[in-house]
Amino acid sequence: MAGRHKSRLVPLVQRALSAGPVPQDALLEAVHQAGLRWVEPGHLWETCATHGLADLREDMWVPRGWAPPTADGAVDDEPHRHVPHRHVSEGRKPSSAQTPVEERAAAEVRRIAAPLGLATVEATPPVGPVPAGWPEVAAGAARALRDELKAVTSRRTQTDVPLTAGAEAGKATSRRKLMRFEAQGELGVAEGTQATLIVKDVSFQVEVVSVFSNVVTLSMPPDALAAREATLRLDLSWLLAAQTERLDELAHGGPGFDAVAAMAVVTPERPPVSAARVKLPARELKGLNAGQRNAVALALAPAVTWLWGPPGTGKTTTVSALVAKMCERGNRVLLAAPTNAALDVAITSLLRRMPDLAQGDLVRVGQPADPSLADRPDGHILVDEIAADRGAPLARHRVEVGGRLRELRKTLDALKRRNGQLTTAEETTRLRTETEIAELQAVMHELDRQLRAVRRQICREATVVAATAHQVVLETLKEITFDVVVLDEASMTSAALAMLVAGAGCGHTVIAGDFRQLPPVAVAETPAVHEWLKRSPFEKAGVASAVTEGRPPVRLAALTEQYRMRQRIGYVVSGAFYPESPLSTAKSVANRAVRSRAPWASTQLVVIDTSTMRARTARRQGIFSRYNLMHAQLAAALVGGATSQTQDLAMISPFAPQARLLEALLPEVHLEEWAASTVHRFQGGERDIIVYDTVDTGCGVSPLHPWFTEGDTGSEGARLLNVAASRARDHLVVIGAIDSLFRPRAARDPVWMFFAHLLAQAKRLPWEDPVASEGGVTEHIESGIAERLREDIARAATVDMWLPETPLLGLADLLPALRSVDPDDSESEAVTVWIEPEADGHLPAEALRARREGVNIRPCVPILESCAVVGDIVWSASGSLLGPDPGVVLRTEHRAFADAVRRAQRRRPGGAGSVPGSGQLGDDCGRCRRMLVRYEQDHRGRPDLRYECPHCDRLPQGGRRSRR
Repeated sequence: MAGRHKSRLVPLVQRALSAGPVPQDALLEAVHQAGLRWVEPGHLWETCATHGLADLREDMWVPRGWAPPTADGAVDDEPHRHVPHRHVSEGRKPSSAQTPVEERAAAEVRRIAAPLGLATVEATPPVGPVPAGWPEVAAGAARALRDELKAVTSRRTQTDVPLTAGAEAGKATSRRKLMRFEAQGELGVAEGTQATLIVKDVSFQVEVVSVFSNVVTLSMPPDALAAREATLRLDLSWLLAAQTERLDELAHGGPGFDAVAAMAVVTPERPPVSAARVKLPARELKGLNAGQRNAVALALAPAVTWLWGPPGTGKTTTVSALVAKMCERGNRVLLAAPTNAALDVAITSLLRRMPDLAQGDLVRVGQPADPSLADRPDGHILVDEIAADRGAPLARHRVEVGGRLRELRKTLDALKRRNGQLTTAEETTRLRTETEIAELQAVMHELDRQLRAVRRQICREATVVAATAHQVVLETLKEITFDVVVLDEASMTSAALAMLVAGAGCGHTVIAGDFRQLPPVAVAETPAVHEWLKRSPFEKAGVASAVTEGRPPVRLAALTEQYRMRQRIGYVVSGAFYPESPLSTAKSVANRAVRSRAPWASTQLVVIDTSTMRARTARRQGIFSRYNLMHAQLAAALVGGATSQTQDLAMISPFAPQARLLEALLPEVHLEEWAASTVHRFQGGERDIIVYDTVDTGCGVSPLHPWFTEGDTGSEGARLLNVAASRARDHLVVIGAIDSLFRPRAARDPVWMFFAHLLAQAKRLPWEDPVASEGGVTEHIESGIAERLREDIARAATVDMWLPETPLLGLADLLPALRSVDPDDSESEAVTVWIEPEADGHLPAEALRARREGVNIRPCVPILESCAVVGDIVWSASGSLLGPDPGVVLRTEHRAFADAVRRAQRRRPGGAGSVPGSGQLGDDCGRCRRMLVRYEQDHRGRPDLRYECPHCDRLPQGGRRSRR
């Protein structure tokens, strides 16, 4: 938002909230009626949070410190000038704007804090240097963040995600509790996101610690209710708003921010550039190879250093050695990474090298993904734990105040439940209770301010502060400066955020990562977003392109000796993705014992070719991301064929719906050592055996995803394939339709080169081999399909079928069995058969007969699947399952897998909520009585969703009107 827009919006919001809480829709309408029609929910959040106007609770904006208006109804119409936030520790006297309640609360908290010896004044750091081009650069990055904020908020600013299977994750601490849930919907949030957890109508503020496939780990208050089921309420915009606000504040520089250092990480090298490095005796860097020692020596020089660490080359080891040397030289270091998981790996490596740092010299901001970093017996490193010890009287008082507030709210709730008018005594109780709540809320607010001041002081005194990148723009670290900034996994960090991180230093910056792995992710498609949010500092500063063009930057240190992948796996990865800086395999890899074995992973490289299977690729719930049911059934056969020697395994896929199907196949006995995930989520991980499911075949959803057809250097397809393959230590197994994925093309790009090297080195298995293994859960059904289906239906409580257009010859044989299905849930239809109607919209004769006999028939166009989920059994076919030529037919009996398939395929209610989905009867057209058809593509074949009557809604030109 421009400054003039803010100055108009603030008083408008103040006036709208002057009488008390206002629903978000009503507040938006009031603002729009006043002429600010550009304002969206994200702008409201940014304005209210920045100026401390109100908090969003559910769908209601509640004014900060709200109380009934004064008798004269005066409202301050003057716009609030934004002043950078200062803390209680600054010892400021209560301003005239403070109420008596706030003054008493501040005095009480200062009395409790006095014996702690905290600094009474936090010195404001000087304004750093501001180069001539900085305002334009900051404006461009802020524009990108606003574009992204607009795209995110236009989708849904706030969303509720159901959570199931709740369980404590690791050990609980006295200060925080870790809970792990399965998310029943798309999360789409960054680690570190603040959210609200709702358990039985009780809300708790939580932090998203990690997201792995559809499993989310939350950091919760110790008194939060543990539950199997809950709802996670997410605000998808606050991190973007925080970064935008920070860039606005720094448009012309600011305290504790070095704009020169910020610009240096997004600006190409310009000669002359110093190649200076610090000379170190080899004995000071024990355990490092020559390339790693060179990187440390280069990065110790006070300049911007780029550390390129391909998979398995020991980048984390190098970073930890570098930070250790910085500490020995007396430097204060900010160690940052884009995710909690990546940061925890770097912290663990650093503690192994310098365990004495855990005596207060190393401070970790935020909640870790690794529970072993909490409540460490060798010394606390979490800032909340250290602050709880140092500010124990404040923390204890906060717990006491919180307990009293809960008691008072129970009293109010009891009064609210009274029918009729309150008695005089009850009115007195209500007033007394509300007054005490207001007093205690003010105390709580001051306690939180003082505890924030404690955390900031701890960070100012630490030698190493470790934090996720976005924490740098938040309150705990804002305006705190460092001698050296190290940004790890920078290839996953946007250029805009990298600038904000680097600006916390003074120009001695180390950017570590691998620009051939996955880039940062953004939603919007504007030029500014592509420049600032979809590019990492490696791309924005021209490092990646310079390497590709054969002119690597002077201050680039490239690691080349890898310790993870067996030689053949490393050869394929190096040849395809690192031709400019080839990887060599360390001798220790050849001598490493093989820990994990499986019958189908007999060599380092295995390809399970599904070309002859003609497996169908479909879209989750008809319109979302892709999955391949037959490939997942093959994975089920692999899991079933594993042995006790298969100790360390991961199944990964580029598509989230497929990853969820694979996750459902994990046996409970192996949940700790096995994993299933998207490639994006598994970046940074490794396993002895990697099964990579490519999903795409060109059948069903077509054409192939650009990941497989646009494989240039730096493309997302090349990066994704690189990450997938390089996770493997001993065995890489690729499931794919090779005839579709590897075709002759003019440009031998990295994706083509990968498959060329893979096929030259790998053992190639037909898909029939794993299915034919004894004891597997997946069968290849070559005859008697109708008979086997009838047997399965007879034992099932639910049946869902998806049958593409073709003569449905086998449907008649199943009608008696389908009619006899006895449902467990009387509120939904036990049987739903989705069929593809004829070109004119009429149902095929077989479907009409089934409908007349009481079977729930639902028309849909197109149907890309050909399958059935019958109780705990999943059937799939490459042709039409009940047609004259079903092709390859697979049957998998697996309860968790069947449930996952239902979730992936479930057609949700569409239209305006009146047209039902799976498990419900279809609706007829109100004019001609034909069945409404669910259309899942527009006329160009793009995903779309609408329900129409194919007769009445067809326009003369052949178009269709939408009935949303």
